[in-house]
Amino acid sequence: MPSTTSGRISKSRRTQKPTAGQKRHRWESFTTKISKLHSLDPLRKVRRHDLDEEDLSATTSYLRNGIERWSDLNVTRSFGSFRREILPLCESLAQMLHFEDKIMDVLASYIAKQEREMLEALLDLLTAFAHDLGVRFEKHYPRSLALILDVASRPQEADVIEWTFAALAFLFKYLARLLVPDLRPTYDALAPLLGKNRQPGHIARFAGEAMSFLVKKAAAPANREGALPLIVAHARDDLLSTAGTKQFELYYNGVMTLFAETIKGAGNTVHSTGPDTFRALIRATPDSEYAPGRERVWMDACCGVLTSIVHHSTAETFGPLLDVVLAEAEAGINAADSEAQLWRLAFLVRLLGIVSGVRKGSRVGDWSAPIQTLTKLLQAATKYPQAGLHENTHRVWGDLMMTTAIVWDQASIDALIPSISKLTNLMASAPLAQWYIPFCALFAGLNPERFRSLFQKHFQR
Repeated sequence: MPSTTSGRISKSRRTQKPTAGQKRHRWESFTTKISKLHSLDPLRKVRRHDLDEEDLSATTSYLRNGIERWSDLNVTRSFGSFRREILPLCESLAQMLHFEDKIMDVLASYIAKQEREMLEALLDLLTAFAHDLGVRFEKHYPRSLALILDVASRPQEADVIEWTFAALAFLFKYLARLLVPDLRPTYDALAPLLGKNRQPGHIARFAGEAMSFLVKKAAAPANREGALPLIVAHARDDLLSTAGTKQFELYYNGVMTLFAETIKGAGNTVHSTGPDTFRALIRATPDSEYAPGRERVWMDACCGVLTSIVHHSTAETFGPLLDVVLAEAEAGINAADSEAQLWRLAFLVRLLGIVSGVRKGSRVGDWSAPIQTLTKLLQAATKYPQAGLHENTHRVWGDLMMTTAIVWDQASIDALIPSISKLTNLMASAPLAQWYIPFCALFAGLNPERFRSLFQKHFQR
C-alpha cells in the first residue's frame, strides 16, 4: 500500500528489525562486557603467571602480537612512530621484562596525547601488557588507571568511552585478586568520575558499573568478612563528607548506582553476592542517622538501592533480598533498647514499605512473612510512647503509617486475615492512636473498596 510523506507518494517497504550484528554500535553494560571476557580464560591458563621461572627466551607475548595486529589495522603516522619506538623493547619476553618500565613510559606518553586515531590501539596494548606481566603489573596499575580515567573524564565520543570501558574491564579482571583485599585506593581514583567532581551523568553511571565488578569480588565468601565492610564504610564516609556541596546529588546517585549494580546479576537476576552486599549496606548505617532530627543520607541511599533492585528483579529472583530485609528487621526488633531504637525500627519499616509498594508489591511471592514482620515492628515501636510526643518523630511515625497503609493495600487478603485483629488493635491504641484517623484517610484513598470491607466497621466503632 502506498504511503504519503510531505505530499509525495512512495511505495511502502517492509523493514526487518536489525539484528545485533547489523547494528553499527551497541552499548553494553560493564556487567555484560565482563561476562564476555570469560572466553579469554583458556588464554589465561597458558600464559606465564610466574615469569621468573619460565623460559624467558620465548618471543611470544600478548603485547608483541597486539602490536603486529594493530600495525595492519592502524596505518596512521602517529601509530607508526609509536611502533618504531616500542618494538625494539619487546622482541623477546626477557627483553620485555628488562624494559618494562620504559615500555610503560612509551605507552603512557602516547596515551596521554589522547589522539583519537590511535587511542583504541593504545588502550588495547596497555591491557595486553598487563596480561603479559600479571602480578608484576601491580606497580604500573595506579598510573594506568589514572591514564584511562583521564580519558574518560573529558568530553568524548561514544566509541572513545567504549574503549576506556573495555580497558577498565580487562585491567579489573586481570588484577582483581590484587585489588580486592583493599579497594579504597581504586575507589578514591574513581570517585571523581562517580560524581564527586563535575561530570556528565552517563560518566558517573559508567564509573559505578565499572567499580561494581570489583565490589562483587569483595563480597565473595573469601573476602566478605574483611574487604566488603571496608569498601562499604569507605564509600559511606566519602559520600557523607560531600553532603551540602554542589556535587552531592550526582555523587549520591553515582554511589547508589555502584551498589545497585553490585547486587544485580545478568538479566533480571540478583547476583549470588547481592544479599550479603545489601546486608552490609544496612549494617553500615551510621549511628548519627538514628538520632532525632538528623539527615538520613545513608538510609536514603540504601532505600534507593533497594528500589533499583525491585525494578530490576522478578518475583522469582527477588526472594533472597526480601529475606535479608526480613532478617534485619527481626534483628532490629530484638536489639537492646536505646534512644535511637525507634528510628532504627522506622528505617526497617521503610525498607519493608519499598518492598511492598514499588511495582505494586509484585516482587513479593508470599505476603505472610512481611505482614508478620510488620506487626512485630509496630509492636516494638509502641514501646516508645514518650518518643511520640517529640516533634521530630512525626517523620518516624509517618514512615510507620505510610508503610502499614501500603502493605494493607498491596498484600493478599489471605495473608492479611490472620493479622487483621492484631493490626487494627495496634493502630487504635496509644501511641499510634494519634495517627489513626490520618492512617484511615490514607488507606481509604489508596484502596476504598478494601478499606470498607476490612476497616470501616472498626473505624466507625
